[in-house]
Amino acid sequence: MRPQLLVGGLLVALMGAGFYALEIPFVYFWSVPFVAGGAIMIVASLFLPESSGPMTPPPGFRFCVFCSTPVPLTSERCPQCNGLQPKEA
Repeated sequence: MRPQLLVGGLLVALMGAGFYALEIPFVYFWSVPFVAGGAIMIVASLFLPESSGPMTPPPGFRFCVFCSTPVPLTSERCPQCNGLQPKEA
């Protein structure tokens, strides 16, 4: 179960219920998709497994601090975003 998705689904569904309660024509129209989307998120959270934790980069690489792509340890800049990488301590 993914608790973040469950809580997010509850918040989206409650926002849809709030739109329904306002009874303003344009906002009232959007209540159904918000409630339905929140319900889908809640149901999906029950079937998706919990994440396994942080990923580790392949040997000889580190993750770019800007775009999270693998960068060789010897590179000063990321080949994807050209971001300057911090020096290893």
